[in-house]
Amino acid sequence: MKEQKSIIRTLTNRSFKANTTRNLIAVFAIVLTTVMFTSLFVLSQSMVSNIRNMNFQQAGYNSHLSSGTMADADVEKIITHKAVRDYGKSTIIGVAENKELTGRQVEIRYADEHYARSSFSYPTTGTMPVQENEIALDTITLDKMGLPYELGQEITLEWRRDLTSDEYTTSTFVLSGYWNGNSAAMASMAWVSEAFVQIQCSGIDQEAQLANGQVLGTTMLHLDLHSDSDLEGTAERIAADTGLSDVSFSPNAAYDATMNQNIIREVLPMAICMVLVFASGYLIIYNIFQISVAGDIRFFGRLKTLGTTKKQLKTMIYGQANRLSLIGIPIGLGIGYLLGAVLVPVMITGTTGEAQAAVNPYIFIGSAAFAYLTVLISCMKPAKIAGKVSPMEALRYTDADTVSTRKIKKSTGGASIPKMALANLGRNTKRTITVICSLTLGLVLLSCVYAKNASFDIDKYMGQTVISDFEVEDSSISSTFGTYNPYGTTISPELVQNIEGLSGLETTGRLYSQVFTHQIGASALENIQTYYHADDRIAYIEATDAGLAEAYHDMIESGECVSMLYGVDGLILDTFAQDGRILDGTFDKDAFLSGGYVVMEAATGAEDSEKETQPTYSVGDMVELDGRQYEVMAIVADIPTITEGVNSSTQDFLSFYLPADTFRETHPDNTLRKLFFDVAEEYQPQAENMLVDYRDNVDKSLNYTAKSTLIEHYQEQTRANTVMGFAISLIIAFVGILNFINSMLTAIVSRRKEFAMIQSIGMTKRQLRRMLIDEGLYYAGGTLLASYVLGALAVGIGVRMMVSNDWTATFHFTLLPLVICTPVLIALAILIPYICFKNLEKQSIVERLRATD
Repeated sequence: MKEQKSIIRTLTNRSFKANTTRNLIAVFAIVLTTVMFTSLFVLSQSMVSNIRNMNFQQAGYNSHLSSGTMADADVEKIITHKAVRDYGKSTIIGVAENKELTGRQVEIRYADEHYARSSFSYPTTGTMPVQENEIALDTITLDKMGLPYELGQEITLEWRRDLTSDEYTTSTFVLSGYWNGNSAAMASMAWVSEAFVQIQCSGIDQEAQLANGQVLGTTMLHLDLHSDSDLEGTAERIAADTGLSDVSFSPNAAYDATMNQNIIREVLPMAICMVLVFASGYLIIYNIFQISVAGDIRFFGRLKTLGTTKKQLKTMIYGQANRLSLIGIPIGLGIGYLLGAVLVPVMITGTTGEAQAAVNPYIFIGSAAFAYLTVLISCMKPAKIAGKVSPMEALRYTDADTVSTRKIKKSTGGASIPKMALANLGRNTKRTITVICSLTLGLVLLSCVYAKNASFDIDKYMGQTVISDFEVEDSSISSTFGTYNPYGTTISPELVQNIEGLSGLETTGRLYSQVFTHQIGASALENIQTYYHADDRIAYIEATDAGLAEAYHDMIESGECVSMLYGVDGLILDTFAQDGRILDGTFDKDAFLSGGYVVMEAATGAEDSEKETQPTYSVGDMVELDGRQYEVMAIVADIPTITEGVNSSTQDFLSFYLPADTFRETHPDNTLRKLFFDVAEEYQPQAENMLVDYRDNVDKSLNYTAKSTLIEHYQEQTRANTVMGFAISLIIAFVGILNFINSMLTAIVSRRKEFAMIQSIGMTKRQLRRMLIDEGLYYAGGTLLASYVLGALAVGIGVRMMVSNDWTATFHFTLLPLVICTPVLIALAILIPYICFKNLEKQSIVERLRATD
């Protein structure tokens, strides 16, 4: 038994060494398959890790629960609860209210190490504060204050001990540490020392502070639990068990089920790629071993004659596959991980900072297992063929299908090279169809991905996102602490003058606003009730937003509501006049500017649904605003860039638009909320440089948006899907090309004797080469015919349907990838058979006849 194993091992070694070319090709295929598996494992693991991290950053912390403010006496009850595994503690001092920090909430606190780390706010340079006058800040706060990233510098913050008072406390600190700011979080942390807290909170009655809605000296916790399942239920149990009904616990939104669904949806393309890689790896490796078996079939037949069993022949095949795997898989793992690490920042966007490649042993274990499984499955059929072969079958073995139902057809026209080539394709119809389908699938998918991307209409997208090349806004709009200030100073007269003096300035648009309480007219009240009671809207609101539902019922009962009054002019009015913006009535710009009309705003999303009664006044109604009567001219769709930043502490049910000059007559002290302006394309960089210079040197709280930046941001956000779509298409097309190469190799290897025989009776090398090239051209012709027909149908019907409901797309029929690939495919169809033939003719006819005897 041992001797037999030794003999089989010896035969396996010699067969392995004798097939150097096969080994190189097989190792390349295994490396390629492993590289693809490893890259996808790296991408999928990194995507899961980075998306989770992004969700944590948006939540502002990575613990399971965060608490509301409480007294220190309540902390011990909570942290000793059996559900709590670990905790972090923070003491609140106040909020920094320096003018430079307008638009960014900076919370002055003390925190222990766990709380700071769980808040993504632990110094990466320097240390947490220890001395009374030390402070640690993030780079966002330093940037806002115009300060360098230097330890030891003095920093002065203004804050209020009493949030209801106008009296400010000024504290000067020394910077002890800093870290990269988290722009996704709602606030930045300014860590002070425990010694500073003890001084500032000396004599503070925490219970009184909580009762009065103050924050100075109160405590908050981050809680890590033993399990992340049912966080809301656990929070309720902690509150019930401790008897602290007045302390709120908020589950981390990053653990929400919808977040996990988002992760699954993002990783799904990777799973599809895994299947495609498995299929492509199988086809490549299977064909390579099929070629090897076809070449060694007579060798296996002789071994069967000498008594070798089916099992032993299979052992030889799998033994060679194992050796090839031991060489190819480790190389593929290394290259694949490096490739994945390079692709991670490209494919994964939207995170704070550059996305990091995951480092996980399961990446290598999983990739190796999948690659090896692919090799084993690919060897099954070739091993089965080798095991079943008999000596007589081995001598008669050809590349043709084993079963043929074709009738022999007599021809009076004689044989021709093209006819012989076409007949040869019919010898193995299964392989011919597989190759054509594989190539066609890749080309059609590539065409669909390209057509879908080509249908993206940047003008449509920008039309719903911005209404001008640039917009500047008062910084209090983006503030998460406090509310919008209609008397803000961000858009100063100096800035307006700079903008109006820009070269290439084409048009501007002013936006003012004011919150007010409006006595609702009978027509509007009826429309509001009709709208909210249709399609069970109010029932849905009651189930999902208790605050909005309460505000609605209060409005219906009192007959009044908080409303928004906007003053607009310039390009904003041109936006109103665009197609689809006016949902009811007719917008007449000149009549509107005369001052006797008002435009009402429709419900959000009304432009995407069938026409229905809107929750506002009807066209033609008379509305009283500030003691003056206005006629409702039209109802306009919501324009997000105008309405964003509405006071979050109120529920505004009605919005009115007046001409800016009319608005200013009744609200002369209100400053600009936003200023929109268009600049000729060649002058846009100059305009943006002016805004950057003004922000850096005059007013660091300035917020501005440039259309060009938004376009780049969108392209970055959609880059992953685009790259993934093209990658899948190219993988399939590449597999098709490899199958084509393998098919030609298989045909030539298994037909060496046949070629030698027809050459011995008079066929020249040139004729044989022409026949093989014609076979390749038939493959290409069949592929291109199928690709153009199916591609036209897939793009014309499938892609058109996909983009028909996409508000960012305008369908464009294109088969450009097919047009580009046509000469490439024809060139390959000529080149590959030519190279295969050159390799074949290295042996003489006599050598080939002897080799097959």
